Amino acid sequence: MTRHRTGHVRQMKKGRFRNMKSCRFTGLCQFLGVVFLCCQLQAQTSLKLTLLKTIPLAEYTGSFDHFAFDETRGLIFLAAEDQGTVEVLDLHNGTHLRTITGFTKPHSILVRPGAATILVTDSGASKSALLSASTYKRIKSLKLALGANCLLYDAQRNRAYVTAGGDRVHLSDSSLLAVNPDTGIVLKLVFIPSIHLQPMAFDPVTNRLFPNMADKDTIAVLDGDSLRMIAEWKINVAKGNSPIAFDSAHHRIFVVCDDPGVLVVLNSETGRITNAISVPADADDMDFDASSHRLYIPGGDGFLGVYDTRDADRVTQIARIVTHKGAKTGLLIPSEHKYIVAAPASGKNAAEVMVFNIH
Repeated sequence: MTRHRTGHVRQMKKGRFRNMKSCRFTGLCQFLGVVFLCCQLQAQTSLKLTLLKTIPLAEYTGSFDHFAFDETRGLIFLAAEDQGTVEVLDLHNGTHLRTITGFTKPHSILVRPGAATILVTDSGASKSALLSASTYKRIKSLKLALGANCLLYDAQRNRAYVTAGGDRVHLSDSSLLAVNPDTGIVLKLVFIPSIHLQPMAFDPVTNRLFPNMADKDTIAVLDGDSLRMIAEWKINVAKGNSPIAFDSAHHRIFVVCDDPGVLVVLNSETGRITNAISVPADADDMDFDASSHRLYIPGGDGFLGVYDTRDADRVTQIARIVTHKGAKTGLLIPSEHKYIVAAPASGKNAAEVMVFNIH
């Protein structure tokens, strides 16, 4: 009887010991899992930008507008709006190759992979143009509306959308054009009740355009085919909405306002504001990298902000890089792991393009 009870106690002790080992092993696995997830999250959200080189534009003294990049040739195109030129630079060699003249005030540039032409918008009368992608010679001057400025490309439909008119050219209204980028022919033109249109975002799934009506602190919602106005979404937390990006995975619109420097996040289905955070002031560009869930915002105040959007309603800053005063336009080049910034002449600093490596 005693032996039986002793054996039973020993078996219980062995069972408890095995259970303790099992619990410890399970706890260790859970701990290692948490560590792995933390490390993985840190790797996903950590970011390092280093200045690789600068490409001098020593003779240029005005402001710059937007960039484009030719993936095939490794060439950067930059609209030098105050000089009335488009500058061509070699990303890999870090050299300024040539200056394309014949413009009044160029703003946006469309370079399409494999296309024979480059489309440049210019706010001057009939100064927008189709250029040869190989020789850069003007193939055709385009009779777009006066004040042609912002450009957005729908690759699926091979259609370029261009904003025009407004207070920049002393007109009382603005227009939005759908343009064939191969021929420059205007497919459709509608008037928009705004005197200061700013950049647009596009939802390819629902075929909706989101142009900024900056004078009204409002985002318009338009049908991409008819260009009919569907809705207007007021931004009540800030003024001067301009750079804009669309996150299709989370159904969110990111828009930067300059009064004050604020990034506003909206639900793209309802227009409801879900988040707003401080960002560099006086930004004229914003790039969204959907694969890494990052936003890049260059501010004219001399800082480049990078933000993690993994939780689109809790956007967080992950990098703040010093650039130059007035360096408010930039371009993300994901295939090259590069981010470039156009820095105008400021003080003792000559104009240049800053090329950052993304690690």
